[in-house]
Amino acid sequence: MTKKFDFKWRLEVDKEISDGDTFDRWTEEKEVTDYEPDCMFKVDEYGFFVYWKSADRGGDCLELRTVSDIRKMKLPKDPKLSGKLVEKHGKDVEEKMLGFCFGPNYVDVHLINFVCKDKDQADRWQSSIRKVTNKSKMSNVCPATNLLCHWHRLGFQTDVSGKIPVKNLIKTFASGK
Repeated sequence: MTKKFDFKWRLEVDKEISDGDTFDRWTEEKEVTDYEPDCMFKVDEYGFFVYWKSADRGGDCLELRTVSDIRKMKLPKDPKLSGKLVEKHGKDVEEKMLGFCFGPNYVDVHLINFVCKDKDQADRWQSSIRKVTNKSKMSNVCPATNLLCHWHRLGFQTDVSGKIPVKNLIKTFASGK
């Protein structure tokens, strides 16, 4: 006789990362830097996404199953941005920095960096995020859970007024997922 398999599952998400906190976010791609101060970072209740929202830009998210690592980071190469970060967070800013390494494979890697309030908070976020990333179950969920995942993604990618842009709907349904 076969054993019953439960498709309804939920990863254990630590309270600190599900409640969220305010961090400064920055990315650096080739010669383009993007800095967004005071973003509210949270992980959703299912452990699918880390999402952030700021007052002047709206929201965005990163799917945690694409995150290969969360690691300590160095100051950006852009002197203006690194000057801003050192001025705002102090000389020990590198101890407070974390970065999400993500991408479709291990060759095409991108980074999203953020600065925590202190070193202890950075260590707690790093260990908590590592608990929910790289789980083989996340890639093998049932179709109903995948639909729930897409529904949550649409809810996190809102504009400044809190509405879902039509372009995000089109991207979701045109992706073939």
